[in-house]
Amino acid sequence: MRPDAFGPRTWLLAVVAGWAVLLALLALFGLAGRITPMADDPALVQALPKLTAPAPERLGPLSQYADIAARPLFSENRQPQPFYIAGKEEASAAPASFDWVLSSVLITPQVKLAILQTPQGGEGVRVKLGEELTGQSGWRLAELQPRSAVFEGPGGRRALELRVFDGSGGVPPTQVRAATPPVTPPGAARVTGGAAVPTPMAPNAPATAQNQPPDPPPAPPQSTEEQMEAIRKRIEARRAQMRQQQAQPTPPPPTAPDKTQ
Repeated sequence: MRPDAFGPRTWLLAVVAGWAVLLALLALFGLAGRITPMADDPALVQALPKLTAPAPERLGPLSQYADIAARPLFSENRQPQPFYIAGKEEASAAPASFDWVLSSVLITPQVKLAILQTPQGGEGVRVKLGEELTGQSGWRLAELQPRSAVFEGPGGRRALELRVFDGSGGVPPTQVRAATPPVTPPGAARVTGGAAVPTPMAPNAPATAQNQPPDPPPAPPQSTEEQMEAIRKRIEARRAQMRQQQAQPTPPPPTAPDKTQ
């Protein structure tokens, strides 16, 4: 095969194979077989770093700090106060406080739940019948009525009544105004003890006030059928009037007089 027919990959493989054969021959003839360690030279040995002297102790003896226990820094009167550390069992035995307000009740055939809020307000917490209250472990909704709810927990049973609006919160309650007494026109009869007593008129009152007819009594309320029948009659009367106007002949316009005569 001619050398010019070799590609670059063939030349690369040939060079690598040649280097491998050359290294094998050198190793066979004792390459790196006469390597010996150098003799010890004290001049080449580096000196170890020297340790600095330790700093003096910042804390003094324990007797210097006796005043910390005799006069506590975080006590108002700087006198020792007795304290107790409760264990896990004692802490778990203490009943959890239950301070909630019943704001809403939802009772349907599928779902029965109550919505609670803290006395300070905030977002409501939903709890279904038979489930525990979120954030209040140990308290379960046992009974639910339209206006009350009963919870059972470590402290026993707690009954909550539905909160109603009592006028607090910055919005005044709705005030019921007293009925305004009817104004009696001058000259009208006033009923006293079952007898009609005429009301005296002012001396300067006009005479027409006595002859003024009384107001007609208010018409009784009509039902829906009666209202529809009255509207239907008015429509029929209007249509008959329009047909009568169209049936009448239109008179010719008047002619202007001749001014040439």
